[in-house]
Amino acid sequence: MPLTRDATVPAAVDVQGPAVYPLKDIKAGQVAKGFTVFSSARGPEPFSAEILGVMRGYLGPEEDLIIARLVGEQIERTGVISGMSGSPVYIDGKLVGAVGYRFGQFTKDAIAGITPIERMMTGAPVPQPMTSTSAGKRALADTPWGRAEPIAIPISVSGLAPGVAEGFGAILAARGYGPLMAAGGSTSSSSAKTPTGQRFFAAGPIAGLMVDGDVKMAGIGTVTWVKGDRFLAFGHPFMGTGISTMPVSNAEIVTTVASGAGSWKMGQATGAVGRLTDDRLHAIAGTMGERPRTVPVTLTVDLPSPRKGQDATDNLRFEVMDHPTDTPLFSAIAIANALQGRVSAENGGTFDVLIDVTLTTGDRVQLTGRLADDTTNPAVPAALAVLAGVQSLTDSDFADVKLAALNVVVRGRAEVDLARIVSAAVVSSAQAGESVDVAVRLLPWRAPLLEQRVKFRVPRGLAPGPYVVVVASAEAAGRVEREGGLVALPRSYADQVALVKAQPMPGSVSVYVVRDEASPRLEGAPLPGLPPSLVELTGGSGGLYGGGGFEARASKVARVVIGDGVIVGEAVARLVVTE
Repeated sequence: MPLTRDATVPAAVDVQGPAVYPLKDIKAGQVAKGFTVFSSARGPEPFSAEILGVMRGYLGPEEDLIIARLVGEQIERTGVISGMSGSPVYIDGKLVGAVGYRFGQFTKDAIAGITPIERMMTGAPVPQPMTSTSAGKRALADTPWGRAEPIAIPISVSGLAPGVAEGFGAILAARGYGPLMAAGGSTSSSSAKTPTGQRFFAAGPIAGLMVDGDVKMAGIGTVTWVKGDRFLAFGHPFMGTGISTMPVSNAEIVTTVASGAGSWKMGQATGAVGRLTDDRLHAIAGTMGERPRTVPVTLTVDLPSPRKGQDATDNLRFEVMDHPTDTPLFSAIAIANALQGRVSAENGGTFDVLIDVTLTTGDRVQLTGRLADDTTNPAVPAALAVLAGVQSLTDSDFADVKLAALNVVVRGRAEVDLARIVSAAVVSSAQAGESVDVAVRLLPWRAPLLEQRVKFRVPRGLAPGPYVVVVASAEAAGRVEREGGLVALPRSYADQVALVKAQPMPGSVSVYVVRDEASPRLEGAPLPGLPPSLVELTGGSGGLYGGGGFEARASKVARVVIGDGVIVGEAVARLVVTE
Protein backbone atom coordinates (compact mmCIF):
# COMPACT_ATOMS: atom_id res chain seq x y z
CA MET A 1 0.00 0.00 0.00
CA PRO A 2 1.50 3.38 -0.95
CA LEU A 3 2.52 5.76 1.82
CA THR A 4 2.47 9.01 -0.14
CA ARG A 5 1.18 10.46 -3.38
CA ASP A 6 4.42 12.34 -4.02
CA ALA A 7 5.36 11.55 -7.61
CA THR A 8 9.09 11.96 -6.77
CA VAL A 9 9.02 8.80 -4.59
CA PRO A 10 9.75 5.67 -6.67
CA ALA A 11 7.12 2.94 -6.48
CA ALA A 12 9.86 0.48 -5.46
CA VAL A 13 10.22 2.15 -2.05
CA ASP A 14 6.73 3.58 -1.63
CA VAL A 15 5.32 0.48 0.08
CA GLN A 16 4.56 -0.58 3.64
CA GLY A 17 6.45 -3.45 5.22
CA PRO A 18 8.08 -4.79 2.03
CA ALA A 19 9.04 -8.44 1.70
CA VAL A 20 12.42 -9.35 3.20
CA TYR A 21 15.28 -10.85 1.18
CA PRO A 22 16.82 -13.48 3.53
CA LEU A 23 20.41 -12.98 4.63
CA LYS A 24 21.08 -16.68 4.07
CA ASP A 25 20.45 -16.19 0.33
CA ILE A 26 22.96 -13.35 -0.08
CA LYS A 27 25.92 -14.35 -2.27
CA ALA A 28 28.93 -12.61 -3.76
CA GLY A 29 28.27 -11.36 -7.27
CA GLN A 30 24.64 -10.38 -6.75
CA VAL A 31 23.63 -6.86 -7.74
CA ALA A 32 21.20 -4.99 -5.48
CA LYS A 33 19.44 -1.68 -6.04
CA GLY A 34 19.49 1.05 -3.44
CA PHE A 35 17.82 4.43 -3.04
CA THR A 36 18.78 7.63 -1.25
CA VAL A 37 18.03 11.36 -1.49
CA PHE A 38 20.88 13.48 -2.87
CA SER A 39 18.55 16.48 -3.13
CA SER A 40 14.97 16.75 -1.91
CA ALA A 41 14.05 18.58 -5.11
CA ARG A 42 14.64 15.32 -7.02
CA GLY A 43 13.48 12.82 -4.40
CA PRO A 44 15.06 9.36 -3.88
CA GLU A 45 17.50 8.36 -6.63
CA PRO A 46 18.81 4.86 -7.38
CA PHE A 47 22.29 3.43 -7.10
CA SER A 48 23.64 -0.10 -7.50
CA ALA A 49 25.21 -2.24 -4.79
CA GLU A 50 27.50 -5.03 -6.03
CA ILE A 51 27.61 -7.68 -3.30
CA LEU A 52 31.21 -8.58 -2.40
CA GLY A 53 30.39 -11.02 0.39
CA VAL A 54 29.11 -11.41 3.93
CA MET A 55 31.36 -10.86 6.96
CA ARG A 56 30.16 -13.49 9.44
CA GLY A 57 30.03 -12.40 13.08
CA TYR A 58 31.42 -9.01 12.14
CA LEU A 59 29.38 -7.05 14.67
CA GLY A 60 29.49 -9.83 17.26
CA PRO A 61 28.25 -13.42 17.55
CA GLU A 62 25.70 -14.07 14.78
CA GLU A 63 25.90 -10.37 13.84
CA ASP A 64 26.76 -10.47 10.13
CA LEU A 65 27.45 -7.52 7.83
CA ILE A 66 26.93 -7.51 4.06
CA ILE A 67 29.81 -5.90 2.16
CA ALA A 68 29.04 -4.15 -1.14
CA ARG A 69 30.58 -1.80 -3.67
CA LEU A 70 28.22 1.10 -4.38
CA VAL A 71 27.99 2.22 -7.99
CA GLY A 72 26.06 5.04 -9.66
CA GLU A 73 26.40 8.44 -11.29
CA GLN A 74 26.13 10.32 -7.99
CA ILE A 75 28.07 7.73 -5.96
CA GLU A 76 30.98 7.87 -8.40
CA ARG A 77 31.27 11.57 -7.52
CA THR A 78 30.64 11.46 -3.78
CA GLY A 79 31.54 8.01 -2.48
CA VAL A 80 29.76 6.87 0.68
CA ILE A 81 28.01 9.94 2.11
CA SER A 82 27.47 11.17 5.67
CA GLY A 83 23.68 11.27 5.97
CA MET A 84 23.29 8.17 3.79
CA SER A 85 22.88 5.94 6.86
CA GLY A 86 19.69 3.90 6.46
CA SER A 87 19.44 4.04 2.66
CA PRO A 88 17.45 0.90 1.75
CA VAL A 89 18.85 -1.78 -0.59
CA TYR A 90 16.67 -4.29 -2.51
CA ILE A 91 17.08 -7.50 -4.53
CA ASP A 92 14.15 -8.56 -6.71
CA GLY A 93 12.00 -5.94 -4.96
CA LYS A 94 12.69 -7.48 -1.54
CA LEU A 95 14.40 -5.44 1.18
CA VAL A 96 17.96 -6.61 1.94
CA GLY A 97 18.90 -4.00 4.53
CA ALA A 98 20.35 -0.51 5.03
CA VAL A 99 23.63 1.09 4.05
CA GLY A 100 25.16 1.75 7.48
CA TYR A 101 28.96 1.45 7.44
CA ARG A 102 31.85 2.87 5.47
CA PHE A 103 35.45 1.69 4.99
CA GLY A 104 37.76 4.68 5.27
CA GLN A 105 37.42 8.18 3.86
CA PHE A 106 40.00 7.98 1.10
CA THR A 107 39.27 4.57 -0.46
CA LYS A 108 39.07 4.62 -4.28
CA ASP A 109 35.91 2.50 -4.32
CA ALA A 110 32.70 3.29 -2.45
CA ILE A 111 32.79 0.20 -0.21
CA ALA A 112 29.92 0.06 2.28
CA GLY A 113 28.56 -2.25 4.94
CA ILE A 114 24.85 -3.14 4.64
CA THR A 115 23.07 -3.97 7.89
CA PRO A 116 20.63 -6.89 7.24
CA ILE A 117 17.00 -5.87 7.68
CA GLU A 118 16.39 -9.06 9.68
CA ARG A 119 18.80 -7.80 12.34
CA MET A 120 17.40 -4.25 12.22
CA MET A 121 14.01 -5.67 13.19
CA THR A 122 15.35 -7.54 16.24
CA GLY A 123 16.30 -4.50 18.30
CA ALA A 124 19.58 -5.92 19.62
CA PRO A 125 21.15 -3.80 22.38
CA VAL A 126 24.35 -1.84 21.90
CA PRO A 127 27.19 -4.08 23.15
CA GLN A 128 29.64 -3.08 25.86
CA PRO A 129 32.04 -1.35 26.13
CA MET A 130 30.29 0.85 23.57
CA THR A 131 28.45 3.62 25.43
CA SER A 132 26.01 6.35 24.56
CA THR A 133 28.88 8.75 24.03
CA SER A 134 30.94 6.46 21.81
CA ALA A 135 28.23 4.85 19.71
CA GLY A 136 28.62 7.23 16.81
CA LYS A 137 32.36 6.67 16.36
CA ARG A 138 32.77 2.99 17.18
CA ALA A 139 35.47 1.54 14.90
CA LEU A 140 35.29 -2.16 14.06
CA ALA A 141 37.89 -4.73 13.04
CA ASP A 142 40.14 -4.42 10.00
CA THR A 143 38.96 -6.08 6.79
CA PRO A 144 40.43 -6.54 3.29
CA TRP A 145 38.65 -3.27 2.42
CA GLY A 146 39.90 -1.25 5.38
CA ARG A 147 38.52 -0.42 8.81
CA ALA A 148 34.74 -0.15 9.05
CA GLU A 149 32.88 2.39 11.12
CA PRO A 150 29.29 3.64 11.23
CA ILE A 151 28.65 6.31 8.63
CA ALA A 152 28.87 9.70 10.36
CA ILE A 153 25.63 11.54 11.09
CA PRO A 154 25.98 15.20 10.07
CA ILE A 155 24.52 17.48 12.75
CA SER A 156 22.82 20.50 11.19
CA VAL A 157 22.45 23.67 13.23
CA SER A 158 20.28 26.54 12.01
CA GLY A 159 22.37 29.64 11.45
CA LEU A 160 25.53 27.92 12.71
CA ALA A 161 28.20 30.45 13.71
CA PRO A 162 31.83 29.46 12.95
CA GLY A 163 32.91 30.20 16.51
CA VAL A 164 30.38 27.72 17.86
CA ALA A 165 31.58 24.94 15.57
CA GLU A 166 35.15 25.60 16.75
CA GLY A 167 34.25 25.97 20.42
CA PHE A 168 32.27 22.74 20.68
CA GLY A 169 33.87 20.64 17.94
CA ALA A 170 36.31 18.85 20.24
CA ILE A 171 33.62 18.12 22.86
CA LEU A 172 31.29 16.65 20.23
CA ALA A 173 34.07 14.57 18.68
CA ALA A 174 35.05 13.20 22.09
CA ARG A 175 31.44 12.08 22.62
CA GLY A 176 31.20 10.42 19.24
CA TYR A 177 29.06 12.92 17.33
CA GLY A 178 29.61 14.03 13.75
CA PRO A 179 30.68 17.55 12.78
CA LEU A 180 28.34 20.52 13.07
CA MET A 181 26.97 21.70 9.73
CA ALA A 182 25.31 25.04 8.98
CA ALA A 183 21.62 24.86 8.09
CA GLY A 184 19.01 27.48 7.34
CA GLY A 185 16.08 28.17 9.62
CA SER A 186 12.76 26.50 9.00
CA THR A 187 9.25 26.58 10.35
CA SER A 188 8.91 25.46 13.94
CA SER A 189 8.06 21.82 14.52
CA SER A 190 7.14 22.17 18.17
CA SER A 191 3.48 21.16 17.83
CA ALA A 192 2.39 18.18 19.91
CA LYS A 193 0.57 16.44 17.03
CA THR A 194 1.91 15.34 13.67
CA PRO A 195 0.87 17.87 11.01
CA THR A 196 -1.45 16.52 8.32
CA GLY A 197 0.48 14.69 5.64
CA GLN A 198 3.76 14.59 7.59
CA ARG A 199 5.00 11.01 7.33
CA PHE A 200 8.23 9.16 6.66
CA PHE A 201 8.85 7.03 3.58
CA ALA A 202 11.63 4.55 2.81
CA ALA A 203 14.72 6.20 1.31
CA GLY A 204 13.49 9.59 2.54
CA PRO A 205 15.47 11.81 4.92
CA ILE A 206 14.89 11.80 8.68
CA ALA A 207 16.15 14.25 11.31
CA GLY A 208 16.69 13.34 14.95
CA LEU A 209 15.97 16.58 16.82
CA MET A 210 18.43 17.44 19.57
CA VAL A 211 17.15 21.02 19.75
CA ASP A 212 13.96 22.51 18.31
CA GLY A 213 12.49 26.00 18.40
CA ASP A 214 14.28 29.30 17.76
CA VAL A 215 17.44 27.25 17.15
CA LYS A 216 17.34 23.84 15.52
CA MET A 217 19.96 21.12 15.92
CA ALA A 218 19.38 17.78 14.21
CA GLY A 219 21.21 14.64 13.10
CA ILE A 220 20.40 13.81 9.47
CA GLY A 221 20.01 10.26 8.15
CA THR A 222 17.76 8.07 5.98
CA VAL A 223 14.63 5.98 6.60
CA THR A 224 14.94 2.27 5.73
CA TRP A 225 11.54 0.69 6.40
CA VAL A 226 8.00 1.87 7.18
CA LYS A 227 4.91 -0.05 8.20
CA GLY A 228 1.85 1.77 9.49
CA ASP A 229 3.09 4.28 12.07
CA ARG A 230 6.37 2.44 12.69
CA PHE A 231 9.73 3.06 11.03
CA LEU A 232 13.37 1.92 11.05
CA ALA A 233 16.34 4.04 10.00
CA PHE A 234 20.15 4.51 10.02
CA GLY A 235 21.32 0.84 10.06
CA HIS A 236 23.54 1.58 13.10
CA PRO A 237 23.15 3.42 16.44
CA PHE A 238 22.76 7.17 16.64
CA MET A 239 23.60 7.77 20.30
CA GLY A 240 23.41 4.18 21.48
CA THR A 241 21.06 4.92 24.38
CA GLY A 242 18.88 1.82 23.92
CA ILE A 243 15.47 3.16 24.88
CA SER A 244 15.18 6.61 23.32
CA THR A 245 12.91 9.62 23.72
CA MET A 246 14.19 11.76 20.85
CA PRO A 247 11.73 13.76 18.71
CA VAL A 248 12.07 13.08 14.98
CA SER A 249 11.27 15.27 12.01
CA ASN A 250 11.16 15.23 8.27
CA ALA A 251 14.18 16.83 6.65
CA GLU A 252 15.02 18.72 3.50
CA ILE A 253 18.26 17.80 1.74
CA VAL A 254 19.35 20.98 -0.02
CA THR A 255 22.29 19.33 -1.78
CA THR A 256 24.99 16.71 -1.34
CA VAL A 257 28.50 18.12 -0.97
CA ALA A 258 31.23 15.99 -2.57
CA SER A 259 34.55 16.01 -0.72
CA GLY A 260 37.68 13.86 -0.81
CA ALA A 261 37.74 14.09 3.00
CA GLY A 262 34.18 12.75 3.26
CA SER A 263 31.02 13.84 1.45
CA TRP A 264 27.88 14.85 3.35
CA LYS A 265 24.25 15.73 2.88
CA MET A 266 23.52 19.39 3.58
CA GLY A 267 20.10 19.26 5.18
CA GLN A 268 17.73 20.80 7.70
CA ALA A 269 14.84 19.64 9.85
CA THR A 270 11.35 20.62 8.69
CA GLY A 271 8.03 19.29 10.06
CA ALA A 272 7.61 17.15 13.19
CA VAL A 273 6.66 13.52 12.57
CA GLY A 274 6.96 11.56 15.83
CA ARG A 275 9.44 10.02 18.22
CA LEU A 276 12.19 7.47 18.55
CA THR A 277 11.58 4.53 20.84
CA ASP A 278 14.87 2.65 20.30
CA ASP A 279 18.47 3.54 19.51
CA ARG A 280 20.32 0.23 19.24
CA LEU A 281 23.12 -1.66 17.51
CA HIS A 282 21.41 -2.22 14.15
CA ALA A 283 19.03 0.72 13.79
CA ILE A 284 17.01 3.48 15.30
CA ALA A 285 13.27 2.80 15.52
CA GLY A 286 10.20 4.81 16.38
CA THR A 287 6.62 5.75 15.75
CA MET A 288 4.90 8.52 13.85
CA GLY A 289 2.45 10.53 15.94
CA GLU A 290 2.88 11.99 19.42
CA ARG A 291 6.14 13.72 20.28
CA PRO A 292 8.05 12.81 23.47
CA ARG A 293 8.77 14.98 26.47
CA THR A 294 11.50 17.56 25.92
CA VAL A 295 13.35 19.95 28.21
CA PRO A 296 12.29 23.63 27.90
CA VAL A 297 15.14 26.13 27.70
CA THR A 298 14.69 29.90 27.60
CA LEU A 299 17.36 32.48 26.85
CA THR A 300 16.95 36.19 27.57
CA VAL A 301 19.62 38.35 25.97
CA ASP A 302 20.24 41.97 26.98
CA LEU A 303 23.45 43.03 25.26
CA PRO A 304 24.99 46.28 24.00
CA SER A 305 23.47 47.23 20.66
CA PRO A 306 23.41 50.30 18.42
CA ARG A 307 19.63 49.72 18.22
CA LYS A 308 19.06 49.84 21.96
CA GLY A 309 15.35 49.64 22.71
CA GLN A 310 14.53 47.93 19.42
CA ASP A 311 16.30 44.59 19.30
CA ALA A 312 18.84 44.75 22.13
CA THR A 313 16.72 42.41 24.24
CA ASP A 314 15.72 39.04 22.85
CA ASN A 315 13.73 36.19 24.31
CA LEU A 316 14.40 32.82 22.71
CA ARG A 317 12.89 29.43 23.45
CA PHE A 318 14.18 25.95 22.69
CA GLU A 319 13.03 22.42 23.31
CA VAL A 320 15.99 20.13 24.00
CA MET A 321 15.79 16.35 23.78
CA ASP A 322 15.77 14.42 27.06
CA HIS A 323 19.11 12.58 26.81
CA PRO A 324 20.61 10.52 29.67
CA THR A 325 23.79 12.63 29.78
CA ASP A 326 24.00 15.20 26.98
CA THR A 327 20.96 17.47 27.40
CA PRO A 328 23.19 20.15 29.02
CA LEU A 329 25.60 19.95 26.05
CA PHE A 330 22.86 20.42 23.44
CA SER A 331 21.43 23.29 25.50
CA ALA A 332 24.82 25.00 25.65
CA ILE A 333 25.38 24.70 21.89
CA ALA A 334 21.95 26.22 21.20
CA ILE A 335 22.66 29.06 23.64
CA ALA A 336 26.08 29.75 22.08
CA ASN A 337 24.63 29.82 18.59
CA ALA A 338 21.81 32.15 19.62
CA LEU A 339 24.25 34.51 21.37
CA GLN A 340 26.87 34.59 18.62
CA GLY A 341 24.83 36.71 16.24
CA ARG A 342 23.43 39.00 18.91
CA VAL A 343 26.67 40.59 20.13
CA SER A 344 27.12 43.83 18.23
CA ALA A 345 30.94 43.89 18.30
CA GLU A 346 33.99 41.72 18.91
CA ASN A 347 35.51 44.25 21.33
CA GLY A 348 34.53 42.35 24.43
CA GLY A 349 32.87 43.79 27.51
CA THR A 350 31.46 42.53 30.80
CA PHE A 351 28.71 39.94 30.74
CA ASP A 352 26.62 38.50 33.56
CA VAL A 353 25.29 34.96 33.05
CA LEU A 354 22.36 34.15 35.35
CA ILE A 355 21.47 30.46 35.34
CA ASP A 356 18.20 29.14 36.80
CA VAL A 357 18.25 25.33 36.84
CA THR A 358 15.28 23.08 37.62
CA LEU A 359 16.15 19.42 38.18
CA THR A 360 14.14 16.22 38.03
CA THR A 361 14.75 15.85 41.79
CA GLY A 362 12.61 18.94 42.35
CA ASP A 363 15.61 21.08 43.28
CA ARG A 364 15.83 24.57 41.80
CA VAL A 365 19.27 26.16 41.86
CA GLN A 366 20.27 29.65 40.76
CA LEU A 367 23.88 30.23 39.73
CA THR A 368 25.72 33.38 38.69
CA GLY A 369 28.67 33.69 36.35
CA ARG A 370 30.46 36.69 34.91
CA LEU A 371 32.83 37.17 31.99
CA ALA A 372 35.07 40.14 31.25
CA ASP A 373 37.37 40.26 28.25
CA ASP A 374 38.69 42.88 25.85
CA THR A 375 38.75 40.82 22.64
CA THR A 376 36.57 37.73 22.74
CA ASN A 377 32.96 37.33 21.65
CA PRO A 378 31.26 36.03 24.83
CA ALA A 379 28.96 33.51 23.11
CA VAL A 380 31.02 30.35 23.55
CA PRO A 381 32.52 31.25 26.98
CA ALA A 382 29.04 32.11 28.31
CA ALA A 383 27.61 28.87 26.97
CA LEU A 384 30.49 26.86 28.44
CA ALA A 385 29.80 28.54 31.80
CA VAL A 386 26.18 27.36 31.53
CA LEU A 387 27.35 23.84 30.63
CA ALA A 388 29.74 23.70 33.59
CA GLY A 389 27.10 24.99 36.00
CA VAL A 390 24.42 22.53 34.92
CA GLN A 391 26.80 19.57 34.83
CA SER A 392 27.97 20.35 38.36
CA LEU A 393 24.39 19.52 39.38
CA THR A 394 23.52 16.67 36.99
CA ASP A 395 26.78 14.70 37.27
CA SER A 396 26.19 12.93 40.56
CA ASP A 397 27.12 9.69 42.31
CA PHE A 398 24.25 10.15 44.75
CA ALA A 399 21.13 10.52 42.61
CA ASP A 400 19.76 9.84 39.15
CA VAL A 401 19.22 13.49 38.32
CA LYS A 402 18.59 15.18 35.00
CA LEU A 403 17.80 18.64 33.76
CA ALA A 404 14.06 19.41 33.85
CA ALA A 405 14.11 23.08 32.75
CA LEU A 406 16.69 25.79 32.17
CA ASN A 407 16.36 29.58 32.10
CA VAL A 408 19.41 31.67 31.21
CA VAL A 409 19.75 35.45 31.21
CA VAL A 410 22.82 37.09 29.65
CA ARG A 411 23.30 40.80 30.32
CA GLY A 412 26.21 42.78 29.01
CA ARG A 413 27.83 46.18 28.97
CA ALA A 414 30.56 47.52 26.71
CA GLU A 415 32.99 48.37 29.56
CA VAL A 416 35.62 45.74 30.37
CA ASP A 417 35.38 45.53 34.18
CA LEU A 418 38.36 43.29 34.87
CA ALA A 419 41.00 43.57 37.62
CA ARG A 420 43.89 41.36 38.67
CA ILE A 421 45.14 40.90 42.24
CA VAL A 422 48.82 41.87 42.20
CA SER A 423 49.74 41.97 45.90
CA ALA A 424 48.43 41.87 49.46
CA ALA A 425 49.78 43.15 52.79
CA VAL A 426 48.47 42.74 56.33
CA VAL A 427 48.39 46.18 57.91
CA SER A 428 49.48 45.12 61.41
CA SER A 429 50.06 42.17 63.71
CA ALA A 430 47.16 41.05 65.90
CA GLN A 431 46.16 38.73 68.70
CA ALA A 432 43.81 35.79 68.18
CA GLY A 433 40.21 37.05 68.06
CA GLU A 434 41.14 40.58 66.98
CA SER A 435 40.20 42.25 63.69
CA VAL A 436 42.85 43.28 61.20
CA ASP A 437 42.93 44.76 57.69
CA VAL A 438 44.61 43.33 54.62
CA ALA A 439 45.42 45.82 51.87
CA VAL A 440 44.72 44.28 48.46
CA ARG A 441 46.27 45.96 45.42
CA LEU A 442 44.36 45.51 42.14
CA LEU A 443 45.36 46.32 38.57
CA PRO A 444 42.20 47.12 36.56
CA TRP A 445 42.06 46.82 32.79
CA ARG A 446 43.53 50.00 31.24
CA ALA A 447 43.48 51.87 34.57
CA PRO A 448 45.99 52.67 37.34
CA LEU A 449 46.55 50.50 40.40
CA LEU A 450 44.04 50.81 43.21
CA GLU A 451 43.91 49.51 46.77
CA GLN A 452 41.02 47.89 48.61
CA ARG A 453 40.97 47.22 52.37
CA VAL A 454 39.38 43.96 53.49
CA LYS A 455 38.78 43.44 57.22
CA PHE A 456 38.95 39.98 58.79
CA ARG A 457 39.04 38.53 62.29
CA VAL A 458 41.94 36.35 63.38
CA PRO A 459 40.45 32.99 64.47
CA ARG A 460 40.09 32.57 68.21
CA GLY A 461 42.41 30.04 69.75
CA LEU A 462 45.07 30.52 67.09
CA ALA A 463 48.52 29.93 68.59
CA PRO A 464 51.00 32.82 68.49
CA GLY A 465 53.44 32.77 65.59
CA PRO A 466 53.79 33.45 61.87
CA TYR A 467 50.98 32.72 59.41
CA VAL A 468 50.29 33.19 55.73
CA VAL A 469 47.25 35.18 54.60
CA VAL A 470 45.97 34.19 51.14
CA VAL A 471 43.76 36.60 49.18
CA ALA A 472 42.08 34.69 46.34
CA SER A 473 39.70 35.60 43.54
CA ALA A 474 36.61 33.51 42.88
CA GLU A 475 38.40 31.42 40.25
CA ALA A 476 41.30 30.69 42.65
CA ALA A 477 39.27 30.14 45.83
CA GLY A 478 38.30 26.57 44.96
CA ARG A 479 41.90 25.47 44.56
CA VAL A 480 42.98 27.24 47.76
CA GLU A 481 40.21 25.52 49.72
CA ARG A 482 41.08 22.11 48.28
CA GLU A 483 44.76 22.52 49.11
CA GLY A 484 43.89 23.93 52.52
CA GLY A 485 41.67 20.97 53.44
CA LEU A 486 38.51 23.09 53.61
CA VAL A 487 36.42 21.20 51.05
CA ALA A 488 34.29 18.54 52.69
CA LEU A 489 33.43 15.57 50.51
CA PRO A 490 29.68 15.47 49.86
CA ARG A 491 27.85 12.53 51.43
CA SER A 492 24.49 13.11 49.73
CA TYR A 493 22.99 14.92 46.79
CA ALA A 494 21.87 17.66 49.15
CA ASP A 495 25.53 18.16 50.12
CA GLN A 496 26.48 18.35 46.44
CA VAL A 497 23.85 21.02 45.75
CA ALA A 498 24.95 22.98 48.81
CA LEU A 499 28.58 22.98 47.62
CA VAL A 500 27.54 24.25 44.18
CA LYS A 501 25.45 27.03 45.73
CA ALA A 502 28.38 28.08 47.93
CA GLN A 503 30.61 29.06 45.00
CA PRO A 504 31.95 32.63 45.42
CA MET A 505 30.75 35.55 43.29
CA PRO A 506 33.03 36.63 40.40
CA GLY A 507 33.60 40.10 41.89
CA SER A 508 34.59 38.81 45.33
CA VAL A 509 37.80 38.04 47.14
CA SER A 510 38.19 35.36 49.80
CA VAL A 511 40.71 35.61 52.63
CA TYR A 512 42.32 32.57 54.26
CA VAL A 513 44.74 32.20 57.17
CA VAL A 514 47.19 29.33 56.64
CA ARG A 515 49.73 27.90 59.09
CA ASP A 516 53.31 28.74 58.14
CA GLU A 517 55.46 25.79 59.21
CA ALA A 518 59.00 24.80 58.38
CA SER A 519 58.13 21.28 57.18
CA PRO A 520 55.05 19.36 56.00
CA ARG A 521 53.02 17.41 58.53
CA LEU A 522 50.84 14.33 58.54
CA GLU A 523 48.17 14.33 61.27
CA GLY A 524 50.21 16.84 63.22
CA ALA A 525 53.51 14.96 63.08
CA PRO A 526 56.38 16.62 61.18
CA LEU A 527 57.86 14.89 58.10
CA PRO A 528 61.43 16.26 57.90
CA GLY A 529 63.94 15.41 55.19
CA LEU A 530 61.52 14.97 52.26
CA PRO A 531 62.87 15.70 48.76
CA PRO A 532 61.67 19.00 47.21
CA SER A 533 59.21 17.27 44.86
CA LEU A 534 57.37 15.63 47.77
CA VAL A 535 57.56 18.79 49.85
CA GLU A 536 55.77 20.57 46.99
CA LEU A 537 53.12 17.85 46.76
CA THR A 538 52.44 17.92 50.49
CA GLY A 539 52.25 21.71 50.61
CA GLY A 540 55.44 22.01 52.64
CA SER A 541 57.84 24.94 52.84
CA GLY A 542 58.63 24.59 49.13
CA GLY A 543 54.98 25.31 48.29
CA LEU A 544 53.16 28.60 47.94
CA TYR A 545 51.70 28.76 51.41
CA GLY A 546 54.10 26.77 53.59
CA GLY A 547 53.54 23.57 55.57
CA GLY A 548 50.52 21.68 56.81
CA GLY A 549 50.57 18.52 54.72
CA PHE A 550 47.42 16.47 54.49
CA GLU A 551 45.45 17.84 57.44
CA ALA A 552 43.13 20.84 57.39
CA ARG A 553 45.53 23.74 57.73
CA ALA A 554 43.62 26.80 56.51
CA SER A 555 40.78 28.90 57.88
CA LYS A 556 38.49 31.01 55.70
CA VAL A 557 38.16 34.29 57.57
CA ALA A 558 36.42 36.58 55.05
CA ARG A 559 34.62 36.63 51.70
CA VAL A 560 33.79 40.11 50.43
CA VAL A 561 32.35 41.38 47.15
CA ILE A 562 34.52 44.35 46.21
CA GLY A 563 33.40 45.02 42.62
CA ASP A 564 30.75 44.60 39.94
CA GLY A 565 33.19 43.06 37.47
CA VAL A 566 35.57 40.13 37.40
CA ILE A 567 38.55 39.78 39.72
CA VAL A 568 41.26 37.24 38.89
CA GLY A 569 44.48 36.04 40.50
CA GLU A 570 45.65 35.68 44.09
CA ALA A 571 48.34 37.00 46.43
CA VAL A 572 49.87 36.11 49.78
CA ALA A 573 50.83 38.20 52.78
CA ARG A 574 52.41 37.53 56.17
CA LEU A 575 50.59 37.74 59.49
CA VAL A 576 52.14 37.56 62.94
CA VAL A 577 49.80 36.49 65.73
CA THR A 578 51.09 37.90 69.00
CA GLU A 579 50.74 36.68 72.58
